[in-house]
Amino acid sequence: MNRLILLVVLLCFSFGKLYAQDSNNKILIEEYIKQSEKQKKTGLIMLGAGVGATVLGIVMFGVAWSGGSEVAGLTGIGLFTAGAISTLASIPIIISSASIARKAATLSIQSRALPGIQPDGLSSVIYPALNLSIPINSK
Repeated sequence: MNRLILLVVLLCFSFGKLYAQDSNNKILIEEYIKQSEKQKKTGLIMLGAGVGATVLGIVMFGVAWSGGSEVAGLTGIGLFTAGAISTLASIPIIISSASIARKAATLSIQSRALPGIQPDGLSSVIYPALNLSIPINSK
């Protein structure tokens, strides 16, 4: 009788830990998705602004070259340089965003309780389970 009570108490504690671990994983996955979306948005904004500034700098430098305006030429060189730096800086941010999104698609091994029919009646047996979680969106 004491063994049965001890077994029931241990099973209750283990189910609570499994549920807490599962909810923690869901929270962590949601955080990864949010962080990935923010980084992707930042990277794309930097890429677009960088390409735009680079093109505008080239155009301004070309106009200054043919027109002889020194101010427009220096402004064009400055825009070209800033745009090129912004474009190059956006590449690692976009790559990091993809890496974090891959972390969100996790593959984990957990224990799951499955009901089974025994000769004594219905009982729960804990089996190892393989979970593949691929969140489609963060909402």
